[in-house]
Parts: sequence; C-alpha cells; structure tokens
Amino acid sequence: MSSRSKNFRRRRGGDDGDNDNDSNGTAVAKSAVKPKKNHQKLLSFVEDEDDSPFSRPQKSSSSRVSKSTSSSHKVVSVKDRIAASGTTLPSNVQPSAGLYTKEALLELQKNTRTLASSSSRTSRPTGAVSEPVVVLKGLVKPEIERSDDERKGEAMPDQAKIDAIKAKRERLRQSRAAAPDYISLDGGSNHGAAEGLSDEEPEFQTRIAMFQEKKGVFDDASEMSLNAATAVLSVDGDDDDDDEEERKWEEEQFRKGLGKRMDDGNVGSVNVQAQSVQQQGYSVSYSSVGNVVNGAVPSIGGAVGGTMGFGSVSISEQAEVAKKALHSNMIRLKESHGKTLSTLSQVEESLLTALTNITTLDKSSSFTGEKYIFMQKLRDFISVICDFLQHKAPYIEELEEQMQQLHKKRASVVLKRRVADNDDEMTEVQAAVDAAMSMLGRGGGNAATTAAAISAAQAAVDAIKQHKNLPVKLDDFGRDLNRQKRMDTERRAKAREDRRKRSEKKRMASVGGDISNQRMEGESSTDDSESENDIYKSNRNKLLQVAEEIFSDAAEEYSQLSVVKEIFERWKRLYAESYRDAYISLSIPSIFSPYVRLELLKWDPLHEDVDFFDMRWHSVLFDYGVPADGSDFSSDDVDADLIPGLVEKVALPILHHDITHCWDMLSGRESKNAVSATSVIINYVPVSSEALKELISTIRARLAEAVATLEVPTWSATVMKAVPNAARIVAYRFGVAVRLMRNICMWKDILVMPALEKLVLDEILCGKILPHLQTLTSDIHDAVARAERVVASLIGVWTGPSVTGARSPKLQPLVNYVLTLGKNLEKRHASGAPESEVNGIARRLKKMLVELNEYDEARSISRTFHLKEAL
Repeated sequence: MSSRSKNFRRRRGGDDGDNDNDSNGTAVAKSAVKPKKNHQKLLSFVEDEDDSPFSRPQKSSSSRVSKSTSSSHKVVSVKDRIAASGTTLPSNVQPSAGLYTKEALLELQKNTRTLASSSSRTSRPTGAVSEPVVVLKGLVKPEIERSDDERKGEAMPDQAKIDAIKAKRERLRQSRAAAPDYISLDGGSNHGAAEGLSDEEPEFQTRIAMFQEKKGVFDDASEMSLNAATAVLSVDGDDDDDDEEERKWEEEQFRKGLGKRMDDGNVGSVNVQAQSVQQQGYSVSYSSVGNVVNGAVPSIGGAVGGTMGFGSVSISEQAEVAKKALHSNMIRLKESHGKTLSTLSQVEESLLTALTNITTLDKSSSFTGEKYIFMQKLRDFISVICDFLQHKAPYIEELEEQMQQLHKKRASVVLKRRVADNDDEMTEVQAAVDAAMSMLGRGGGNAATTAAAISAAQAAVDAIKQHKNLPVKLDDFGRDLNRQKRMDTERRAKAREDRRKRSEKKRMASVGGDISNQRMEGESSTDDSESENDIYKSNRNKLLQVAEEIFSDAAEEYSQLSVVKEIFERWKRLYAESYRDAYISLSIPSIFSPYVRLELLKWDPLHEDVDFFDMRWHSVLFDYGVPADGSDFSSDDVDADLIPGLVEKVALPILHHDITHCWDMLSGRESKNAVSATSVIINYVPVSSEALKELISTIRARLAEAVATLEVPTWSATVMKAVPNAARIVAYRFGVAVRLMRNICMWKDILVMPALEKLVLDEILCGKILPHLQTLTSDIHDAVARAERVVASLIGVWTGPSVTGARSPKLQPLVNYVLTLGKNLEKRHASGAPESEVNGIARRLKKMLVELNEYDEARSISRTFHLKEAL
C-alpha cells in the first residue's frame, strides 16, 4: 500500500479561493464551463486554480447548499470557521485554492508516508505553506480557457435549481436508514466550524460508505472508484448531463490514483482518517483501516477485515479482530524470539569453536617448535650413527668370518680323525677278512680250514702293520720325512683305545638295567677330544673379547643397543606420522643388526641349546614399537616384524653355515641342537622364506650324504671268528648306523615323512642294517639285541605307543625278521634249551612286535611260549 494519505476533497467554488456567504448563508461554488462537444464533466480532488497542474475546466458549477433549518450545523466558509474558532483544527475539507501552489503540492508528495487520514492542518493565509494533498497519477484533462461572462453565467444557479438540489439530497438522505450501531463522528466536535460550517447543521448529512470483502483496501479498486465517483457525482447533481464517457474517465482516474497508492505503500498498518461529506441526505464515509491481521487487509467502510455491503462492525467484532491481531503479533514475536535464541546458540558455538581453534593453534605452535628441535637433534643423531656403524661394519664382518672359520676347523678336525681311524682299522681288518675268506672259500668247513683262515688273516694284519710302519726317509737337512706320519698313526691308535675303554666302561655301567636299553659300541659318540675342545674354547674366548671392544670407543648413545632403541622408539611414539613417512620400519633392522651380530658371535647352535629369549638383544627389542597402553601391534604396524626380520637376516645365515660346514650328522648332541635351533628359526621366519627353504634343503642333503657314506659289513659268523677284530668292527659300524638312523628321526617335525622314509627305512634299514642282521640269525642272543636297538631307534616315528594309524608297509621286512627270530627260538626251545633263557628271549620278541603294532603276532608268541604277561 502507499504510505501517502488519501484526501478525497469536495469541490469549492471561486477562482480566487474566497467564498463569500450570501444573505441566506449559502455558499455558492463556481465551476468552469466545459465545452459541450466534449460532453465531459470534471471530477476534481484539488483546488480549481488556474495555475495548478491538476486543475481542469468545469462545465458546470455545483453550489454549496445550506442545510434546512432543522439541521444542527450550517455550511460556512473556511475563513468564517477560522474567524469563529480562532484555532486550527484537523479537517479533510478542501481549503482555499490559494494554498494549493506547485511548491505545496511537491512538498505534500515528498512528505506523504502512510495511508493514514489527512493530518490536522491549520488554516493559514494565502502565501503560507499549504497542507499536503494527494495527487492522483494519470491523464488530466487540459484546462479550457473561459471568459468571465461564461464563468459568471455558469457560477450562479437560480433559486429553483438550488431548491431542486436540496430536495433531491433530502430524498437521498431519508431513503436510507442509518445502521443500528452507527455513531456520528461529528457529535460533540467542532470541525464544522473549522471548515466554515455552522454549529446547527452538519458538514454532510450522508456519507459515502465503501465496503468490500476481506481482500485488502485496494483489492477491488475499480469497484470502489465507481462507487465513490457515483456518490460524488450524485452530490454535485446534474445526473442528466453525465454521460458514460465522463464516468469512464473519472473511474480511470480513481483506478490510477488508488493503484498508485497500493503500489507505493507497504502492507502493514494503514490508518485513514474518516472523511464524511453530507449532501442531500446521502453519506459517503471512509472509516479507519486497522492493522492487517493474518493476511487479511482491512477494508474501507468502518469495518476491520471488510464485509460486503453497507453498515458498520460491532465493537465486539472489532475487539475480536484486534485480539486476533495481538495473538498473531505474539506468535510472530515468539518465532522471532526462537530465531534469536537459535542465532545466539550458533554464535556461542562459533565462539566456542573459535576459542578451541585458538587453543589448538597455540598447542600446535608449541608442538611444532618442540618437533623442530627434536627433528634437528634426531637428524644429527642418525647422521652420526650411520657413519659410526658404517665404520664398524668391516670389523664386525671380520669377527664373524673368524668365528665361522673356528667352528669349521673344529668340525673338520673331528671328521678327519674319524676318517683316519676308519682307514686305519678297516685297512687291517679288510685285508685279514679277504685272506680268511679266500681260505674258507676253498671248501671244507672243518677245523683245519678254519685254522688256516685264522692264520691267513693274522698274516695279512702283520703285513699291513709292517707297511704302515714307514721306513726312515731323510731329506737334505737330515730330517725324517715319515716320522710325523708314524707319530700320527700311533697317536690315533692310542686315542682309539682310550675311547674304546671309555665306551666299554659306560656300557658295563648300564648292564644292570634293561637289556633292551643298553647301547652297543658305536651308538655313543666318542669322537670328541678334550685337548681339541680346550683349543677351540681358548680361540673362541679371544674373539669374544675383541668383539666386546668394538664399540668401546663410542659414546653410550651409540654403543648401547638399549639407548639407540629408546631414541627411535621415542620418535615413533611422539611423531608417528613422520616416522612412517620416513620409512624407518624398513631401515631400522639395518641399524640394529650390527648390535645383534656382535651378540650372536657367542651363539653356537650345534654345541649349545640356547633360545633367543635368553639373549639380551631379544629382550631389548622384544617390545620395540609396542603402544604405550600395552596393547598388541596393529595389523598394519611393520615394526611387529622387527625381530623375525633380524632372525631371518642375521641368525638364519649363521645356522645355515654351521649346518653346511660344521654339522656332524653322526653326533647325537649336535643333531639334537641343530634340530632345536632350526625349530626356533621356523617359529620366527615364515615358511615362505627362501632362506628357510634353502636351510631345509641343506639339512636333507647333508643327511643323504651321511647315509651314502655309511657302511655296515655283512661278514658271516665264520669270517668274524677267523678275523680277531672283525666282530668288534662290525658291531661298531652297526652302532654307527643305528645312531645315524636315530639322529635322522629327530627331524620328524621338520622334514616331510616321505623324505624320512626314504632315508631311514629304504636306505638305512633295508639297505644296510637288515642285510647285516641276516648274518646273525644263528646267534639268537646277538640278533635279538641288535633288532631291539633298531626298533628303539624308530620309536616316536614308526614304532611305539605314540604312533597311531596304519603301520608303514616299509617296516614289513623288519617285522619278518623278528618273526624269523621267533621261529628260531622255537627250534631252540624244542632242542632242549633252558626254559628261563627261552622265555626271556620270547618276551623280548613279543615286546618288539607290540612296538611294531603287530599285536596278533605278539599274541601268537605269548601262546607259543606260554607267556602270561599282558600285552
């Protein structure tokens, strides 16, 4: 809506703005004469001034007729009102034309802000600042110049016309009754005097009431304009002369004026001062328009919200509308309050976030400073320790090489001595056996033949000894070149004799126990030499002393593994991201490995059973990189593989070297320690490791090599009786074969079963041991004893109560041999052998069959020899 005030004003006569009352008190209004060819009538809302841009010529004049004597007000001029009252009162009646200057109209246009009714104005003399007026936009008909005669002729109507106009107005006034709740706005007021009207008659008897539905003030502007124009034209009279063209033009002016006000205004509170014009009993009223309530625009006609038709709204309805307006305002206030609280909450959150960011930035600044200092120190430390370890690396490598050579030398000494002993003994025995077999081969088999075989064997032994007793051979300086060889041969012979005595002593100590558990000659390792061990230990201690001095010239933060570990662990704990970005997890094994290698110089995997848990480096690095809360490593933490990586890169090569070059497969102690060390390596290193695969392959190759070099003689009993040392040599070689078979069975958890069956059952048992046992069938006691040693060496793998499932078919030759011994025992029992001797051997045979899972054959033995013991 427009903020400007509407001011529908009635016409006033007179060109000069001075309206003089006639003798009858009637104010006559002059109107300009319009050319008849235009057939138009002027509808003006401003003064009829010649110089006003809004004035138009009038084709007829409308005189202001005074009310009848029964009226309580008179129609008087403005000057008379001012003179009578002496005060300026609000009025919506058109003042004198002299006040409507161009400047005054422009000032009115600039100062008008709302649709409120025209403010009270004080009548001022001509030349003073005029009151604001509303200027309706649109086409204004051009002013037609008229002569003074025309004006005078048109200005003064005759008395008959005046009486006709009064009568018409009275009829119009009386034709319509006032509304029941109508309250006159003129009662008790003196605005009539201010407008030049007498106190006895009102300004107007009738009012123009404009009503509409609740659509707003200007929702139906055309209808309002038509009603207002019709009312004004009826007041002015002369309806017979109004034509349709004039009304259309006037309605168009209303539409333009009201539409302009609707466009310029703001939908809100609009107050229009009531204006009433009473003419001939017909009233035109503009009542106040209140606040817009819930989207409904108040209407003109005295009712808030607007109702169609004439009449006024009761006070209770107005109160209800006002209540709704207040309620609506309260709802809007609450919504506004809620939005304000929400905004306040958002502001507080923003403030809190800003404070948090400031605190975070402060901490970040401090953190960045500390990180910078730490990183600078760490950079210097890493630079120094890398140079330090690079400088010490050649010394560590040299110590490792010397320790490997020391281990290799010790193993080679034992191997060479064993080969020399075998050559010394086998050379004599083999020559004697060949001589005896040549004599026995001639036939006879009597005592003379046997004696001849013994004599031939002894002669062969003496010849060999004479050959080994090398003659004196002098060089240019007079030194005997063969003297050292003779001394070595005598020393080896003496050492063999000493070992034999020690072995016999151990065997005799176990005679009181279970016969089946008594080891035979050759089963126990007697290859160690105390003097050789002392030399090895002395050299080893010297190397370890040198190793302890490698880092002695460095500061503690570089020489101690625990200090170095703490520095890198602190880096990971404080700045994990930079630790990860620097790929320290990939580089840290290279930094720790020199310290680990120095400590592993003490590790002798073939001669001591030591786990990594007992080593210092393992205890220091075991918890490296573990979170501070003690939880386990995350799935993506590479440091979890630190110790396995060190074991694979440092420890596994040491074991691989010892297995390849230093391992004595016939030594039970070394084999046991080798199995233990390999199991420890497998616990740390994944089976997919190429280094581990190479280690397992080397172990299998070394065992196959030992089996290939093993020899067990198959001499007959007659030959062994003819040759003095033949039985002892055969027993020793058989004991070595059983020892090797037992050592190979230790690898049952590391090597696959097919590989073990091929080495133990195929090559050793069936290829070397059983052929030898076949030669001892006639000697039941010796045969049963050696069969027991074979079965005992297979316990845990193919024999014994811990073995479940079907028996390996490759054990069938051994089962058959035990059954053969049972049949021989039956023959011996039938020939009258002592019962106690036979039952003892039968129990031993039954036990072997039970360990071989041959329960049916064991029960058969029990029935045959009437054994009452349960299986």
